[in-house]
Amino acid sequence: MKSQHRLNIDHLTPWLGEVCAPSFRRVALNCKRLFNVPVAAVGLREDRHIRLFFSGESQQRLLVDDALCGLPLAIPAEQIVIPDLQQLPEELQPHLALALGVRSYAGVPVFAGRQLLGSLSIADHQPRQFDVREVQRLKDLAVWTGALLDLHL
Repeated sequence: MKSQHRLNIDHLTPWLGEVCAPSFRRVALNCKRLFNVPVAAVGLREDRHIRLFFSGESQQRLLVDDALCGLPLAIPAEQIVIPDLQQLPEELQPHLALALGVRSYAGVPVFAGRQLLGSLSIADHQPRQFDVREVQRLKDLAVWTGALLDLHL
């Protein structure tokens, strides 16, 4: 039964992304301003992919395994904070993120009810230690984003 529910959610997430895209973009824009970062995105899981919604009109679809913002999906209910990606062992370095100039990252999962649907992520081009208050604010925004998704389920 659980796998059938996951299948149904995966079928709905492209529609949810379309319906919620303007709100996702506002969340990303507010994150950029609030945390003073160049990159912020809401990621919505689509089966083995994650669709990223940025503050502008752009969005991108990546394999979960290739996307740094897929980490909160791989380790559910956990925040991921990496002060300097270049300090990770080479085999763990996210090459796509580094190629795009990302040096530090913080991401949290987004739940609608008890269902993990995506992530909320911020990144900087400089090494940066996101403090406890910043991570808590990011979590609060992820809860709000999940509540938005919950309205449509």
